[in-house]
Amino acid sequence: YRNKAELTFSDSGGALTLGYHAARSFWRIVDLDDCLLLPEGMIRLLQDVRALAQQTHQPAYNPKTHQGFFRYLVIRASHATGKLLVCVMTTAGNRHLIEVLAETLMDRHPSIVSVYWGITTKVADVAVPEEWVLMRGTPYLEDQIGPFAIKLHPLNFLQPTPVQAQRMYARLSDWVSDVPDGVAWDVYSGIGLVAFYLASKYRLVYGIDSEARNVEMARLNAASNKIPNVEFRLGRAEDLLSNKRFWLTEARPALVVVDPPRSGLHPQVVSCLLAARPKQIVCLSCNVTTLVRDLKLLLSGFPRYRVCQVLAFDLFPHTNHVEILTLLERM
Repeated sequence: YRNKAELTFSDSGGALTLGYHAARSFWRIVDLDDCLLLPEGMIRLLQDVRALAQQTHQPAYNPKTHQGFFRYLVIRASHATGKLLVCVMTTAGNRHLIEVLAETLMDRHPSIVSVYWGITTKVADVAVPEEWVLMRGTPYLEDQIGPFAIKLHPLNFLQPTPVQAQRMYARLSDWVSDVPDGVAWDVYSGIGLVAFYLASKYRLVYGIDSEARNVEMARLNAASNKIPNVEFRLGRAEDLLSNKRFWLTEARPALVVVDPPRSGLHPQVVSCLLAARPKQIVCLSCNVTTLVRDLKLLLSGFPRYRVCQVLAFDLFPHTNHVEILTLLERM
C-alpha cells in the first residue's frame, strides 16, 4: 500500500547491499529482497538497481569514514497509473556511470517515467541532495489524490498511503463549513492538497510552506487542476505570519488548517492563530505527543475554542503511528 520507498546503500562483508535501516540502529542496513508494503514493480526495480550498482564496483558510502559513492535510492510509485520515478543519490562524480545506469533501467523497466541523479556531499544521514539532475524521462511523476491530478518531484512530500490519504482529506473537507466569501489558511501546505480541497468552499485559500520545491509543485498543480483561488507563499510559518497587518486584515481567516512536522506548531504560530480568531481550526498531526501539547495551548488561550471532532487514520498498519485529525470551533 506504500507509494514511496527510501533505501540506503551499505557494505556487508565487502558486498554492496541496499535496504532499510535495522530497527533502532544507525549503522546496520538490512539487505532487502522483498517488502510486502511495496508494489511488486518497486521490488523488481530495487533488485535491479542493486545488481547494476554492484557491477560498477563502486563502493557504498560509509557514514563512519565518509568515503564511498552510492548513498540512497528513492522510488515513487503512482497509485493511479503504476508508473515509477527513480532517484539514485550518490556523492559527486561519475556522471557517465549514472547515465549508463539510467539508460539501462529505462530499457529494462517500461514503467519508469523518470530517472533522477541526486548529488549530496552532506555527512548527515538524510536522503536530501544538494543538487539533482534529470538523467532520463519526464520531469514529473503523475498521480491522483481524490479528484485532483498531481505532479511530483522525487522529494515532494505526499502521504505514503494514498487510499487512507484520500479518506483523510475528504473527511477534513466534510468537517469544515462552507464560507463562499471567506478566506482559509493552509499552514505547512506541502504540495497544496488541503488547499485544493478547501478551494471550492472559500473565496481564497492561502498556503504556506518553507520548502521551495513544495511551493513550486503546489503552484504547478493548482494551475493544472484549474484552481485559481489558491495562493502559495514560501517561508517559515512563524516568519510569514508575523506580518499581522496583512494576515489579520486582508487575509483574516474563517478557517485555519495546520499540518505541522513531528515537532508540532511553533509557539509563534499558535499566537498568530489565536490572534486571527478563525471560526474553525483543523489540526492534522502525525505525533500525538506534540498534538496534545499544541491543543493545550490553543484551548487555554483566547478566544476560547472547544474540540468538536477527533479521528485517527491508520496509515502505517502494525505500528503505533497514526495521523490524527482534530476539529476545533470557536465558542
